[in-house]
Amino acid sequence: MALPFIPWLQPGPNAIRHPLSVVPRLRAPFPCGNGSAATPIGRRMNFYGLTFAFYFVNLLKIMVNKNLSTKYFILQALRKSSTPVSGESIAQECGLSRTAVWKAVQALVSSGYGIESVANGYVLQKDLTDSICPWEFGAKENLFCYYGTTDSTMVQARKVVQEIQSGEKLKIVIADKQTKGVGQKGRSWKTTKGSLAFTLVTKSDLPILYSRRTVMACQIALVNVLRKNSGRNFFVRWPNDVWSEEGKVCGVLDELYSSGGICSWQNLGVGINVSSRPSIQKTDSVFKKAEPGIRRKIIGDFITEFELVKKEIASDTENIALHWNSLCMDRKKEFYAKDSGVKMKFIGIDSYGSAIVEKDSVCRAIPFGTFSFEKN
Repeated sequence: MALPFIPWLQPGPNAIRHPLSVVPRLRAPFPCGNGSAATPIGRRMNFYGLTFAFYFVNLLKIMVNKNLSTKYFILQALRKSSTPVSGESIAQECGLSRTAVWKAVQALVSSGYGIESVANGYVLQKDLTDSICPWEFGAKENLFCYYGTTDSTMVQARKVVQEIQSGEKLKIVIADKQTKGVGQKGRSWKTTKGSLAFTLVTKSDLPILYSRRTVMACQIALVNVLRKNSGRNFFVRWPNDVWSEEGKVCGVLDELYSSGGICSWQNLGVGINVSSRPSIQKTDSVFKKAEPGIRRKIIGDFITEFELVKKEIASDTENIALHWNSLCMDRKKEFYAKDSGVKMKFIGIDSYGSAIVEKDSVCRAIPFGTFSFEKN
């Protein structure tokens, strides 16, 4: 964004010295209030002082708002006002031109927001209360790659990893609709209306041996966020699910990129039945009916919570396993192995994410991907 013209910052022979410079008289390159080319220093100081204050205030606005898009400011202003909001007032608030505001309004209209231009400004006639477009997330907007419809956010996330900029540590690939969503072992994942599908692209420097910890952190963060927003109980289930007491509400699929035995990136595909569920047995939704803005609230809270929980996986301790086990609904329960039908007791998981099971009073660890339970 180009900064406005400030005379004393311009180079060249006609440059004006800073207004705080102590000189007896200054010569202006333009006529002053009394029509002459020169004026007493007091008047000049007042003039430049006001000019400096004006530009300084706008510069502060630019600095404060640099992580917030024009679309975000427009929506916030229109949602808060019951009367038309002028483009000029929005431009002043954002430190932008009215043309930039107009272009942002047109982009919002193209995205489906019902913004109308009236004699004295803009009004929001129809809002997209459930929108998950990037600008809805305020300062986190740059983290998002949004698709109205895509085959799979996991597929798009692979492209993001290849194009990610140096210094970036987190990206969210999100879509309103997936046509070919995938789950574990290539199973299809249905994205129904009222669900939430996204892939978390996260920087990692963990040894591959500990890569399951990131999935565990994701499950823990999801449970905490869903409990907070719904007031219901949710639980983690091995290896990658989140359930209510009635059925599965969420699944996590992970992919990793590594070199020399160390992970560089991990992609965590997340599907949540927010306010509807597929016609599959043993499934549930977080809410029984849609609530305005709840998908946006869930993912915003999840990003914050995941970053907090992720700190637990940095150290070589069992903290993350203890945390996961405290939220698990299956500990000390008996299950049957899907492939063999053998009955065993699920004790919990270890710090590697392996299942600890007991059979004939003997405990052993079973790595992820080699075993699965018949879940009740």
